[in-house]
Amino acid sequence: MNLDSRIDSILSPVANKISGLIFSHVTIHGVRVEFLILLLMIAALYFTIRTRFIGFWGFKHAIDLITKKYKHDDILKKKKHGEVSSFQALTATISASAGMGNVVGSALAVSVGGPGVIFWMMIAGVFSMALKFAEVLLGIKFRQINKDGSSSGGPMYYIINGLRAEWIKPYTPYLAKIYAVCCVFAMIGGWNLFQINAITTQISNVTGLFSNERWIFGLIVAVITYVTVIGGIKAIGKFTSKVTPVMCTLYVFSAFIICLLNIHHVPHTICLILKEAFKPQAMISGGIWGCMLWGFRRVMFANEAGLGTAPIAFSAVRTSKPVAQAFIAMLQPFVDTVIVGAATAFIIVVTGAYLNTTGIEGIELTSKAFATVCPFFPVLLTFMAACFVLSTMLCGSYYGTKSWTFLFGESKFTTRTFQIIYCLFIVIGSAMNLKSVVNLSDAFTLFLAVPNLIAVFLLSDIIMKELKRYCKKYNIGYFKKLNETK
Repeated sequence: MNLDSRIDSILSPVANKISGLIFSHVTIHGVRVEFLILLLMIAALYFTIRTRFIGFWGFKHAIDLITKKYKHDDILKKKKHGEVSSFQALTATISASAGMGNVVGSALAVSVGGPGVIFWMMIAGVFSMALKFAEVLLGIKFRQINKDGSSSGGPMYYIINGLRAEWIKPYTPYLAKIYAVCCVFAMIGGWNLFQINAITTQISNVTGLFSNERWIFGLIVAVITYVTVIGGIKAIGKFTSKVTPVMCTLYVFSAFIICLLNIHHVPHTICLILKEAFKPQAMISGGIWGCMLWGFRRVMFANEAGLGTAPIAFSAVRTSKPVAQAFIAMLQPFVDTVIVGAATAFIIVVTGAYLNTTGIEGIELTSKAFATVCPFFPVLLTFMAACFVLSTMLCGSYYGTKSWTFLFGESKFTTRTFQIIYCLFIVIGSAMNLKSVVNLSDAFTLFLAVPNLIAVFLLSDIIMKELKRYCKKYNIGYFKKLNETK
């Protein structure tokens, strides 16, 4: 028995028990529905309705803010806490979720749920924008400003600083620590091991490089990651602000080229997506419900809405206006899901790659769609996926660092300790196939929603108060009109 098999055999019983508990489910119309996925769906629907579909009426304002077409008094203030710009935080969060989650996850969703999944993915992406708005607003409003001028935020801080009711206040330290512990495990095990293992496999399959020395590639990535993350969120933001827009544009442009070369199939593909969204013919139980669920499930995993990770990054933004940054944060699930994720799924359908998926899954299916253009395109996909993965791991390192320092204190020593551990696991993940670790990490990642959504739901009145005040003051959106009538 080799080393990875021994580790897997030790961790497997523990992983299975924890995963079984966290992924508890109920069967509805023959479809397995995890309770936590259902919770995320309810939260996205709740905040979408309560904010009067902010993903629609707030979209233009978000674009105006990020492009600086709209300037409010926040820009004129010189004394603003934070370390990065709005654009850097946005690209960091996009890079964190636009990696293998959309390249691999969207392919998996189509292969299981059929073409109709694409429609429900886009709907879910729009609905999740409201949930992203809510949690990022809280992250900035209740963030902590450290002695060195840096900022720390996320669910840990708005759980402790925001939940002040007498009945829950004694439990908030424990709830915050539960979130931080789960986040550390999720970042090290899932974001790290899964991402590096997947991209190493893809590079080996496509190029033949590192086939026998996978750990060497892991070491290279680990060194690049460490050199970058020691600079903190500023260095990560500078990297993602340059790489993420280029990679997203290149990826979408590549998808456009594939669609252009298959232009005669595009009208049929669009009709097929709409038809199967409501009358799915794929081998999936539950009919329209099963198709809808697969779309929402994929989106909830991919764009992280409700998991509380994005507020950690956005809490580092130089701003005094939490609501303005929350508007900008809504663009993250839109780019991740409605653009990148949907583009992946669409080219898989328009090329017919989804029809014969025996023995093919994840990025291999996406690579098959890219290969229909020319033999070089899978190499291009591999390069783009590698950049996405690197960006994802950089941002994951920051999420994990902030959770680690919340548990063990803000200091250079605690920060470097986590960063070294994180980078060591990159090397391990490239060379080993630890299924139990990855499964366990997936469970921890999804469980982040529990403490986060408890806080977000309980603080929903504060969210709405801040939103209405902002809309009235700056003459923005739906609640501006509502106030005028009153």
